[in-house]
Amino acid sequence: VQDGLILPVEVSTGWIVKNGNGPGGISVYDFQYVDQHGVRFTVEGLSRAFNKEYWNYAKFISGVLRHGMPLTDVVDLISNLKLYSDNINTWKNGVERALKRFIPDGTPAKDQSCMVCGDEQGLVYEEGCMKCRSCGYSKCN
Repeated sequence: VQDGLILPVEVSTGWIVKNGNGPGGISVYDFQYVDQHGVRFTVEGLSRAFNKEYWNYAKFISGVLRHGMPLTDVVDLISNLKLYSDNINTWKNGVERALKRFIPDGTPAKDQSCMVCGDEQGLVYEEGCMKCRSCGYSKCN
């Protein structure tokens, strides 16, 4: 497989490890997993398989999270990105959904009113969705 990773079929879980010893001192990422006998394996060079466009967006999101931007603001920032590729837009929606799951239930939505009843303070995050406390409207995307 060109620029792909070949793993045994029984591998279903693993983790990504950052390795600061790449060429020229640049960090690279490897994939590790434990086989059925408890032996840890490392597949080096995971970085080369990353789509550069997705990689740049992921680094951007990671940076704003590490610098303390509130999660609700990060979700708003991502939802307002104007991207050209349908694949990126699908990726963008997936990232939004994933991050919303980590917003504590009951967190008020900023600068948004309910599309159904118009309540300006009724929208809150619950279970990764936006819900209106006043009328029960729910928006999951």
